[in-house]
Amino acid sequence: MIESVKKVLILSSPDDAHADSVTKHLRQMKLHVDFFRFEEFTRQCSISFSLGMGVNVCLLEREAGNLDLNSYLSIWHRRPGQVSCDTKFPERWIDTMVQQEARNGLDGMLRSLSCTWMNFPLNDAACAQKLWQLQIAEQVGLSIPETIVTNKPEIVRQFFDECDGEVIYKLLGEGSNFSIPANETPRGVSTLPLRKEDLSFLNQVVHAPHLFQKCIKKAFDLRVTIVGHKLFCIRIDSQSGEGKTDWRNDYSVAMEAFELPGEIQTKCLNLMRRLGLNYGALDFILTPDDQYVFLEINCAGQYLWIEQRTSLQISKEIANLLAGAADSLVASITAATQI
Repeated sequence: MIESVKKVLILSSPDDAHADSVTKHLRQMKLHVDFFRFEEFTRQCSISFSLGMGVNVCLLEREAGNLDLNSYLSIWHRRPGQVSCDTKFPERWIDTMVQQEARNGLDGMLRSLSCTWMNFPLNDAACAQKLWQLQIAEQVGLSIPETIVTNKPEIVRQFFDECDGEVIYKLLGEGSNFSIPANETPRGVSTLPLRKEDLSFLNQVVHAPHLFQKCIKKAFDLRVTIVGHKLFCIRIDSQSGEGKTDWRNDYSVAMEAFELPGEIQTKCLNLMRRLGLNYGALDFILTPDDQYVFLEINCAGQYLWIEQRTSLQISKEIANLLAGAADSLVASITAATQI
């Protein structure tokens, strides 16, 4: 009897360096790997999906090769892109409806699958809400910064005074960065200090909700990358470089592998379970008095830079999880129904 080849689907492009790194490990393990991006849905492929007819069908037919979505051992929701529609109709509302129906169809097909997800798309989308992340983190026992979200200038001024002027500002959603003109370098808004001289511009807060937090004194920054049950932590000497407020502004500082206390590891895994994630990149501050303060989690955070600076083998562990050689933290049914 011929054993069927185990298959993994990566929702990204083969040009993605992270996907390529993991694919090399998967192929060494004799797994077949396919790639798919959401732009292909309806634009470059035909869809066949059926229920209640004896055999459930979930098929994408395309020139690059058909994808039977029911046949995959696991799916990595890496950099999937966006569902879009090339056809331009005379009425704009038709364009909107067609694109929305395509998105609804894709979401329904993906939700029907019972494979291992890293991570289930709707869980990723929910996890992108920073306020929800912070609430769940506090519920599992992690320390978080004092935080306010408001569009009332007087509340910001009062918070600034209560924190003795030690306040930072950040965007509520990473997607907002893509609204900023591309000629900004780097594109986007890093975490910024709210300075006394900025207070004269507080009237601008009325236009949208803004997120402010009490500034936490740092000894180091920590990046904790979690794959299933395994944690990979590095300590970033952010205070020795130009990224004192946001370490991402200076990757040249010293970085090294770091062992989290067992209690913090347990709380991190509990956070991942509550969020329904098998992968996440968590940011912490380690204070001068050895307190661990959770900042946020990126459910599709980059990690190759960690492998380049340390001996941590994150790509290999991702491959192990996708191949079923390592246990997932969140079962497929939980990933599909938790949120």
